[in-house]
Amino acid sequence: MSFPTTIRPAVGQTLITKVSRFYAQTLGDVLSELFQNARRAGAKGIYVALYNLPDGPALSIYDDGRGINDPAKLLTLGDSGWQSDILKREDPAGMGVFSLAGQDVEVWSWSRSAGRGWSVHISPDGWEGAIALDIHSCGIVRGTEFLIKLPPVWEQQLGSALRLAAHYLPLPVHFEGGELPRQDFLAGASRIEEWEGCRIGVFHDNVSDASHSHRINFHGVTVPCQLPSVGQLGNPHNWRVRVDIVDAPALQLVLPARKEMVENEALSRLRIAAETALYRAVADEPSHRLPYKAWARARDLGVDLPEAEVWLNAWQPSVADTDNRYMGGPVRSGPMILMTEHEPDVEQALAHTLKKGSPFNGRLVHEARDLEGYRWYDTLPRLLSSSFTMKRDGVSHRYADDVALPDDFMSGPVEALTAEIVLCPGDAKASEPIVHCIPADMLVCRDASWTLDEATILIDSEANVQPGALADLIYASLFCYSDDHESDSWDTQSVAFERQALNLANELLLGEDEALLAQLRAAVFEHVQWLIPEGRSLTVSANRNALSIDLAQAA
Repeated sequence: MSFPTTIRPAVGQTLITKVSRFYAQTLGDVLSELFQNARRAGAKGIYVALYNLPDGPALSIYDDGRGINDPAKLLTLGDSGWQSDILKREDPAGMGVFSLAGQDVEVWSWSRSAGRGWSVHISPDGWEGAIALDIHSCGIVRGTEFLIKLPPVWEQQLGSALRLAAHYLPLPVHFEGGELPRQDFLAGASRIEEWEGCRIGVFHDNVSDASHSHRINFHGVTVPCQLPSVGQLGNPHNWRVRVDIVDAPALQLVLPARKEMVENEALSRLRIAAETALYRAVADEPSHRLPYKAWARARDLGVDLPEAEVWLNAWQPSVADTDNRYMGGPVRSGPMILMTEHEPDVEQALAHTLKKGSPFNGRLVHEARDLEGYRWYDTLPRLLSSSFTMKRDGVSHRYADDVALPDDFMSGPVEALTAEIVLCPGDAKASEPIVHCIPADMLVCRDASWTLDEATILIDSEANVQPGALADLIYASLFCYSDDHESDSWDTQSVAFERQALNLANELLLGEDEALLAQLRAAVFEHVQWLIPEGRSLTVSANRNALSIDLAQAA
């Protein structure tokens, strides 16, 4: 063997023996490839029929296009035989018919140059080039027909596979006496733009396309593709795009199966064009709530948008039982103050304190970090930090998200309790933050495990705190549902915690005896009182060792 001095790409002859593995051998692949060939052949329609032949069911697919001029091209791998205009526009690979590899197929087609019809029978073992296939004359005068012996699994899938293959095809498909339903791939788009042989459709809805969503249509073949989308803050109606390829040779599908896009420079430019179309659609709206980064990106793409609409959600203190924040209604007018997030126990106590009197000239609103960069947002006053100071036995202590009380600090009254709030004014001329000190009447300080037994509950000794209000604060600050498989339901856990919180509040505010009486009253009300007949009176005398009950006429 002489050693080569040059090499060049070539196709090995053994490749033809592997054609049955080029496709996934699905009915959908077959229909897609044959329908595309019919379209390229200039067909005005496709006609599908199911025949029950003596040796089993067979599927006929006929198109009224130009036909296959050279029979040899039918099974020449990589040589499609298409005209130059088709080759330039669509880059056909000459491999589509091999989606049928391994099947029993008869083909009838018209040869325009020969002026005759021809046919060939391809047996299941005739696809790999080991045997010659005889060409016969036939009476067909236009187009091409494939007759495929149907495997049982294909017969079951036929109806759904046909509807799917015909759904976005640009020519009609007839089956069982009617035309299969078709739809424009961009139906429902709020805006359609033309770009380099493509139609870019912009949709404004609450649909979120996943990465595997089919977002590009190639003459009826739809494929997944990562395309840009734009979302608004707090609004499920986002903008997304779909692309209908009409005549864009640079946009190519990965061969042979054509189930994904080739990642090339043309696809990168399409993504930029699609993103620009998205922002032009936003510009058509009377207002928007885009994050600042999206607004700046639109500006970089040459689309000038107004700043996001001026409104924020009213602040609601977080609760311990959920990681999700509850948002108040939109605040659209009047002064607003941004509230920095804190732990639920701090926020709950602060909210209770501010209900008695707020020193702020404006409503507290939730932060929206994605709006940072807009002028109106960056100039809002901001509540930087919140903490509580308390005095016991003449010694001051501080509690905050990052500052804990001493381990031996017990629940109960304190000599003074104050909320300290650091406010950064929105006025650029103000150089120093403002500290507001507001008298508070109660505070729940959690421990690391968020348990009721380990929490520290404090009350201002001079304040008029009611047990129910303190119990509500304890519940909101500490209750967390346990999803352990041995735990009770959320309702059961919640009711039990409410009772414990009320009992603890009664003990701290009323003393142990009054707390016990309150528990007994609650138990009688829930379990006993409803049993007492109308017009009767129940008298109970009991201790740990004896119980006496008397049911008499009510006075």
